[in-house]
Amino acid sequence: MLTLRRSRAGFTLVEILVVLVLMGIFAAAMVKLLLRQQRFYNSTNELIQTRQQIRQAAFMLPSDLRGVSRLGGDIAVMTDSSIEIRSVFGTSVVCMVNAAGAWISTVPVQSAKGSAMTNWKLAPAVNDSVAIYDDGASMGVLDDSWRLSRITAVSLVTGDNVTGCPSSSKLVQLADLTASNPSYHLTLTPAPAATTLQGASIRFYRRVHYSLWKWPTDGKWYLAFYDCVFNRVPVCTTPQPIAGPLRPYASPGTTSGLEFTYYDSTGAVTATKTLVARVSVVVRGQGQTNINLTGEAAIPLRDSMRVEVGLRNRN
Repeated sequence: MLTLRRSRAGFTLVEILVVLVLMGIFAAAMVKLLLRQQRFYNSTNELIQTRQQIRQAAFMLPSDLRGVSRLGGDIAVMTDSSIEIRSVFGTSVVCMVNAAGAWISTVPVQSAKGSAMTNWKLAPAVNDSVAIYDDGASMGVLDDSWRLSRITAVSLVTGDNVTGCPSSSKLVQLADLTASNPSYHLTLTPAPAATTLQGASIRFYRRVHYSLWKWPTDGKWYLAFYDCVFNRVPVCTTPQPIAGPLRPYASPGTTSGLEFTYYDSTGAVTATKTLVARVSVVVRGQGQTNINLTGEAAIPLRDSMRVEVGLRNRN
């Protein structure tokens, strides 16, 4: 009996080799594409991080610089890479004042009605500075001034107490005077003026320093910050990096990571503290790795931002 054998369909060796070659080409193209996408993602992330640090440095400084009084002695140090100023960290309103006793009290931070007459980033402490608005003896404004004093003692007063902020002052209600919402009783030197009124504005100051600083830990340059308080131990805190890394220090007008230029009211560059009317701040950042956004050779990432700050208090 004759048996017919059915032939099996299959792939030849040549066909298999062709498929493997095509798959290899496709896989190589996919890997190349993924690597390019990864490099692009890393470069974009580095670009975003660097620009974010530049913006942080550039936008942080103006908030302190705008309130500086050039004639009031607020500028202590000014160089091309650093500035030391008297910075406002809080405001309040005089509730009670006793010139003979050399003390004032503040309105509590919280109010039952939600209004805020006291606000600060940190509570005032001994040896902080205050500026109290003195209305003067006359009805005019010619004798009005801000009087500077130093805090020599701080105590918290709660309840309806005349050494704190009593309801009789009409600045608070009984509902405001809780144990968790004290008035600050501040002893001052020199004493507040006898012409200081209830409701007078108070500004709390602390000397702060901004500079381009090389961090010993990693050897990179940052915008650094520290504050100083009279008679504190230590007087000045350890510098802390708050933005960066930035480009290394260089001579003015070149590539320094942080550069200050000071101008008077005519637009001329000045080195006299009492003539400063405008401060130009240039921040130059650099990435921590090279970037590749075009698919060509990787290049160092460098960017910059310039901010012009006009001083509001020019007298």
